Amino acid sequence: MNNWIPEEFIEEVRRQTDIVDLISEYVMLKRTGKNYMGICPFHSEKTPSFNVNPDRQTFYCFGCNTGGDVFSFLMKINNLTFLEALNRLAERAGLELPEKELTPEQKERRRKLKRFKEIHEYAAAYFHDVLLNRPEGRVGLRYLAQRGIDTNTIKFFRLGYAPDQWDGLLKELQSKGVSPEELVEYGLAIKKSRDEQGHPSYYDRFRGRIIFTILDSRSSPIAFGARVLDDSLPKYLNSPETPFFHKGHNLYGIHYAQRGIRERGYALLLEGYMDTIAACKAGFTNAVASLGTALTKDQAKLLKKYADKVVIGYDSDSAGVKATLRAGEILLEQGLRVEVLILEEAKDPDDFLKNHSAEEFQAKVDNAVTFIEFKYYALVKDNPPRAITDKAELVKKMAPDILKIKSAVEREGYERFLSLKLGLSLEAIRYEINSLAKQTKEKFIKTENFSLKQDISVKNRNTIGGTKIDSIGDSFVPLGVIRAEQMLIRLVLDNPDFKIKVLERLGDDFWRLKEHKIIFDNLPDRSFIGFIHEDLLYQRIQQRLADIYELEIESTEAQALLEDCVSSIEANKNRETIEEMQARMIKLEKSGDIAGALAVLQEIGERLRRG
Repeated sequence: MNNWIPEEFIEEVRRQTDIVDLISEYVMLKRTGKNYMGICPFHSEKTPSFNVNPDRQTFYCFGCNTGGDVFSFLMKINNLTFLEALNRLAERAGLELPEKELTPEQKERRRKLKRFKEIHEYAAAYFHDVLLNRPEGRVGLRYLAQRGIDTNTIKFFRLGYAPDQWDGLLKELQSKGVSPEELVEYGLAIKKSRDEQGHPSYYDRFRGRIIFTILDSRSSPIAFGARVLDDSLPKYLNSPETPFFHKGHNLYGIHYAQRGIRERGYALLLEGYMDTIAACKAGFTNAVASLGTALTKDQAKLLKKYADKVVIGYDSDSAGVKATLRAGEILLEQGLRVEVLILEEAKDPDDFLKNHSAEEFQAKVDNAVTFIEFKYYALVKDNPPRAITDKAELVKKMAPDILKIKSAVEREGYERFLSLKLGLSLEAIRYEINSLAKQTKEKFIKTENFSLKQDISVKNRNTIGGTKIDSIGDSFVPLGVIRAEQMLIRLVLDNPDFKIKVLERLGDDFWRLKEHKIIFDNLPDRSFIGFIHEDLLYQRIQQRLADIYELEIESTEAQALLEDCVSSIEANKNRETIEEMQARMIKLEKSGDIAGALAVLQEIGERLRRG
């Protein structure tokens, strides 16, 4: 938790940070009346709908409904934690972040992390300088020129060259006070067996290779990929895992693509470094690549921070198809929409862009097929289903992915797709898929340890200040209830005395949205210091607050509006629909609260019996 930061310090940083000045560093703003307008940095648009309010020190986009304060803006646009955003804004304001008392272990880890970053910055600068300015790097420059990579691209991606020497990096960094042991620890050198005198010897990990500097979302070097200039093996070498670098947690190109993904509304997931560079060079600034490994769940989660759609553009060979199938399954599990790029004329995007224009590549992206369709065609290519049993087996293979689709309309579309392709009735396809879903559900329930049911049902409830709050998603709450809660908070923001009246009439446990309760509980101060250690929750709170501020209220009608909101909430308090109860049951089941789900199921049965 970050509660060691004094609330007074956070408020001082907020006070000294003007939201118009901050956002102007990222967006061109134009004054319109009391507010400022600009092109939203979080989605693609041509007409400005991004509004900045200097009086409230908030921002809000009427196009994508994104909003918040100075902290949530910086968190969202640069993918920062609250503490990182606070630190940046404090530095910007000339304020020094209070020091937290660390344990000896924490101090040592912080020291090593700082050293890790420093050494990787030294190494990146060395490889880059060798490529651009030293004689031993000319062979690397010639190779990149043959691949169509110019100097501007080299500088943008911080490409480099590791000379064909055993100790080039060792000597260079030794002059900067870096020991061979440190280079071994951080994966940049390798320790050999001791020599005849018993002294250890070391040599550079990367030699005679083009260097691809892997940058994190803040453009800091954290690892390297290295490619040979000929056909020798291994073709690629990558930095090993260290306490501060995990391949499965990062993506190549994310340092620039995070903004491009937001603007275009989707990520272009490619297989290799050169694919990513070629795509970016052609104007596709939303292209990223996994780091020499199969896509991981953490990488999928990282992509989901920026968009809800991913277009996969892996190689077209058999290995690339297998990688696409696995990546698509992982992306679907994270709730992302997945499409697959089909390039019949080339083996990969780099190869395609050598012989085709950016417009032609865009046309291919526009015509990408859905992952479900891609998987179907991949499965039937070598083993076309002929017998009825083959078709049944194919449906079983497709079912898990179709069941991951949240949209009922989209799911039915895929069921119809299989029906047409396999010559089977829609009812048969649907029955088979639902049967598999039921079997999976029953298997899950049987494996649960029912002796822990009560603990599970308690564990899966969120508690704030001792008050139970059901973590119900927005889609499960009637729009009228959401609007009533929003209006209630808006009224209290303008009329703080109304808070007591609300508590007297409704108590404090009526809220259907978690963020609404948090905001209400912290009025009139609007201090959310207790939630800064939960970055996503803090951003959601600020988002909700921005939504609420956009509601227009006539001051003369405030009392009447308050009465209407309270009456509406009272009327809906005990009127949860069967559909809402079913949705709540599914959510509880997915979270592991089997006892809670069974209780809701029983409640549904009783409701139906009562009519």
